[in-house]
Amino acid sequence: MLTKSASRTPKQDRSRASLERLMAASREILSEGTFEQLTIVGISKRSGVSVGSIYARFEGKDDLFLAVMMDVLGELDSEWEQLIEGVRNRNLPLAMQVPELINTLAEFLRRHASILKPFMSRAFDPRVAKFGKEKHLKAAYAFQSLLLYSREDIQHPDPEHAVSACFSIAYAALARFLGLGSADEAAGEGDWEQLKHDLGIMCFVFLRQPAS
Repeated sequence: MLTKSASRTPKQDRSRASLERLMAASREILSEGTFEQLTIVGISKRSGVSVGSIYARFEGKDDLFLAVMMDVLGELDSEWEQLIEGVRNRNLPLAMQVPELINTLAEFLRRHASILKPFMSRAFDPRVAKFGKEKHLKAAYAFQSLLLYSREDIQHPDPEHAVSACFSIAYAALARFLGLGSADEAAGEGDWEQLKHDLGIMCFVFLRQPAS
């Protein structure tokens, strides 16, 4: 005779599998389009999870969207930390580290632009904004901390401000090119490789700018 825990296991496994399917389906739909294209019916059709089962887990589309966002940004958080560690382990001089770090940030954003766009488009939602800001600040801190390891080579009179400005300016320029946030109308303007190259040079020169 099955024990109570053993009899419950298949149901738990099926429940976990259905949750994974509906989360994956939601992520795919968001990557392919916009928040408006994410519908409970559409998720149900793609995932094979009934509408009733979805509503049993989430109050509605907004709650499901937030859950997907938290899941995805958690993954991106881990990936970014690994990328930063990879650059750090190369022990590059500042002149090579800055453009390498800019390139790493650029390709990271481009790789995930399709899923980041719908998240950023919902920044007016306080819950989305709060979680997104936390992850953005964490990414910025990792970028800035890596550059500050070369503090002795930074000639700017305020190194903390300088590395913070480098991240802010580079991120804004890259996001604009990729059409993230409110910059969708400017997506693709200019040359991607040239933009990365120019940002690397500008940030390095700024960091090496001594007090006047």
